[in-house]
Amino acid sequence: MSDKIITRCKGCVFAIHDQELADIDVFDLSTKLSNPEGEKVQCGCSLGRDEKLKVAQRDEDGDFVLERFCTAFRPDEWVESLSFEDQLNTEQVVMEELYPRMGYFVKFDEDLTKLDLTLESIVRAAHQTQGQPPFMVVINSKVEYNEEIWSLLVTRFGEAGETNYHILQLNDELKSVDHVIDEAFIHAENGWVYITSAGEVVPEHTVDKLHKMLSVDMKQIVAVEPYNNHDGFIFPCFLFKFLNGNNVKIFRDEFYDGRKFIDKLKERQGEVKTIYTWEEFNAS
Repeated sequence: MSDKIITRCKGCVFAIHDQELADIDVFDLSTKLSNPEGEKVQCGCSLGRDEKLKVAQRDEDGDFVLERFCTAFRPDEWVESLSFEDQLNTEQVVMEELYPRMGYFVKFDEDLTKLDLTLESIVRAAHQTQGQPPFMVVINSKVEYNEEIWSLLVTRFGEAGETNYHILQLNDELKSVDHVIDEAFIHAENGWVYITSAGEVVPEHTVDKLHKMLSVDMKQIVAVEPYNNHDGFIFPCFLFKFLNGNNVKIFRDEFYDGRKFIDKLKERQGEVKTIYTWEEFNAS
C-alpha cells in the first residue's frame, strides 16, 4: 500500500470505538487484535466513510486504515475551534465544509437578454446551495457591450458581494473556445468550473448533485462532459492547472502532451469511472 494514498482513522473525531471489541476479531483479518490494556478499538465511522472508502487493514491500536483519501478526517483541535452549537452538529458542519465551490465561465454572444437569463439561473442555482458563486467570468469579443455586461453583473451579484466577477475581453474573434477557456482560467479560484453560454440555463441542483457524488457517495468524479460543444463542462480547477489546460503539458522534461484538456482527462481514466456524461450525472 506504500504507493497508494490511504487514510489512517486514528485521531479522527468521527471514528466510532467500542470497549467490548478490544479482544475479539471483528474484522476479517488473519490475526486477532492484541490489546492487553483493554483500550477501545474502532468499529465504525459516524459518516459511514469506512464502508464507502473500504477498510484495508487495522493499525497496531485497532484503528482503521482506509484504502483511499478521506476528506472528512478531522482531529480534536477542529472540534475545539467550533462554536458550541456547531460542536453539537459536527457531521453537518464537516459536510458544509466539504461543499464544492463552483465558479462559472459564460460565453457572451451579443444578446444581453440571453446573458441575463443565464446569470439569473446561476444566481438561483447558487442560492440553493452555497450563497453566491465564488467567481464569474463573462467572455466577450465586443468591447461596446462591456458597460452593459458590467451593469448586469452588478445587478445580479452586487458591487461588493461574495462573487469576484470579471469580463474577459477578447481581441481576436478567431480564437478557439479551448484557447478562450485557458485565458478565462486566469480569473479562476479554488474549486470547480462550470462552462456555459449566454442563453443556457444552469440546472438548480447541479452543485447539490456534485456534492452528493463527491462527499456522500464518494465517487471519484473529475469531470462532467459538455452536453453541447463546451456547454455544461464541469471540472476541478486543480486538475486543469496540473494538466496545463488546453496548452502543452510537459512531463519529466521529456514527454509533451499537446492535446485538449478533455482528451488529457479521458486518457487518464482507468478502471474506476471518473468522467460522467450529463445523463449519468443527472441519474446519480
